[in-house]
Amino acid sequence: MANCKNCGRELPAFSVGESTDLCEDCRARLNTQPPQPQVGRVVRPSRRVTQLILGINVMVFLAMVMSGASATQPTNQQLLQFGANWGPLSLGSQPWRLLAANYVHVGIVHIALNMWCLWDLGGLAELIFGPTTYFLIYLLCGLGGSVASVWWHPLVVGAGASGAIFGLAGTLIAAIYLGHLPFPRAALKGTLRSLFIFAGYNLFFGAVIAQVDNSAHIGGLVTGLIIGALLARSLHEPLEARQRWARTVLTAFAVVLLAGFIIVKRVNGHVVLIGQALNSIQSGQLDAGIQSLERAAAERPKDATSFILLGSAYLDKRDFPKAEGALQKAVALNPSNFSAQFNLGLTQMQLEKSGLAVASFQNAVRLAPKSADAEQALSEALKAQGRTKEAEAEFRKAEALRKNGQ
Repeated sequence: MANCKNCGRELPAFSVGESTDLCEDCRARLNTQPPQPQVGRVVRPSRRVTQLILGINVMVFLAMVMSGASATQPTNQQLLQFGANWGPLSLGSQPWRLLAANYVHVGIVHIALNMWCLWDLGGLAELIFGPTTYFLIYLLCGLGGSVASVWWHPLVVGAGASGAIFGLAGTLIAAIYLGHLPFPRAALKGTLRSLFIFAGYNLFFGAVIAQVDNSAHIGGLVTGLIIGALLARSLHEPLEARQRWARTVLTAFAVVLLAGFIIVKRVNGHVVLIGQALNSIQSGQLDAGIQSLERAAAERPKDATSFILLGSAYLDKRDFPKAEGALQKAVALNPSNFSAQFNLGLTQMQLEKSGLAVASFQNAVRLAPKSADAEQALSEALKAQGRTKEAEAEFRKAEALRKNGQ
């Protein structure tokens, strides 16, 4: 007499209906679970949600280009117009940018690379987690990357799906490694190797290319790793139990992200004042801009950016003593900032402190050796000190840099 191939229970000698080598209980359990990949069987994942996400990204990019934005190098203002992430706005009255920024891209190469990665990772994630859970994972990982971005460098304009895509990679790494999924061992090793290479290569690339937002990458990756580790324990459970656990995990993590956003808003809330100041100054309201910058500097006295901008604003107002004070604080906080050193030198020249100006301009030249303006300013400061030969040498360097387009 035959036995159930799953549990070994003896099968009845006669049954009505479709012939099967599973007992009644095993058939019932099988019907409550989603189809599982089988060894040696090619499983083609559904990509409905992936196609939807990809389509939204492409439509936003086309809308940007059709509105006049460059297809290769859109400006920060154009990116912000379509929802890019920027601390003064995202931490102020427009927190929706934390989500919208994941669908805005900085040129056609940027979106092409991200969508290629999304297509590969999204199909696998959609197969393992199901469409709804996969979509929510993508959303939360994107938010995690955006929150990390406004925490790490709130004054940098951030855009792109890479934070969410890194999150997918992290979720898959944790789920495949901890979930003991019924894939062939060789396929699992290959998939994990590809995911680790993807994450490692892109993190390295972000570390060496200044324009790449590695904080969003890391934020998304950490979010995905945590979510994937929490979901891994339920991947072999019946569908209803698995969905219930996924709702619990994703709801809890949404609360964690909200709490993280509130903390970041308190820590970096001064950048909202900086944004208001920049708008005021651009509108010609210099005094209003200075007031906002003074408040920002008072809130974060160890933030060099507030003092750099405040010193520049005082310099524009020709209030040189206050400009010098603000810029000296900026240099003390961040001596490697070119603008702070250069503007401090300009201020010291106006105050007839040419000896101090020489030192400031020398620091500026060291920080930006190809700046013709810095070489020119150093030449003038040396000339004011009576160091004619040195001044002529710096002047020749400035002229040579200008001929080379520097």
